[in-house]
Amino acid sequence: MEQHAVTRFADALVALAEGRTDPQDWLAWWGEHAAEVEAVCPRGWFLRLTPRGGAPDDPLWIEQAVVASQDGACYVLDKIGFPIERSPRYSEAFETAMARWIRECRAETKRRAAELRPLIDGLAEDFPKMARFLRVNPDEVESMLPGASEAELPAMALPAAYRRFLVRTRELVIGDTLRLTRDHPFVHTSTKVVLPTEGMLCFGEYWFEADGDQVLFDLRDGVVDDPPVLYYAHGRRTVERIGKTFTGWIESLPRKLA
Repeated sequence: MEQHAVTRFADALVALAEGRTDPQDWLAWWGEHAAEVEAVCPRGWFLRLTPRGGAPDDPLWIEQAVVASQDGACYVLDKIGFPIERSPRYSEAFETAMARWIRECRAETKRRAAELRPLIDGLAEDFPKMARFLRVNPDEVESMLPGASEAELPAMALPAAYRRFLVRTRELVIGDTLRLTRDHPFVHTSTKVVLPTEGMLCFGEYWFEADGDQVLFDLRDGVVDDPPVLYYAHGRRTVERIGKTFTGWIESLPRKLA
């Protein structure tokens, strides 16, 4: 019976299946020989052998990748008639790494929650629903800074509700959706194009429809204590109201961010 062309790689596949290859050595071998393997075996076999399981910068990438390749090696060796005894080396290493990663994530979540607690407790006095969301989801908080002093507040007329927020936290960034940062607020002005937001006060980015979309106050007719929140969808160049008041909008965000 004629041997399959992939048999010339059998030694490397058997070593992997039996757990005799160091993970880094397998990845190096694959990088060197992948094109040759692809040229002589069915597409399905090649995909099974290909290291996979996440991006190379993922903390468990190597362990996942080698387990996947070992699965493929066992499959291919069975198809070409090479009996092997599969080693648990790589799966055990993956389980150990996964358990360690989970412990580290839990410890980081606990540390982060303790770090944020004073800021969240302060925010709770004026924005209790948002504070409750942050307590439960500290991992979602990319940045949260202490509130601004009166001297540090922007030198412009601001709604009272927004000023209360800034006194509680000068910056709040949640996931890839909400960005109320130290770069805000600012007044929209443009000399190149006519925008529907001209003269409005931008107090943050809210990536509800697309990255870079903004939330604003229209204070051109005067400052009110708790104004409506407007949403600027820059892709459509439209402005629409998404909150009757700033306080109400902040308190409604947990339902949208969860």
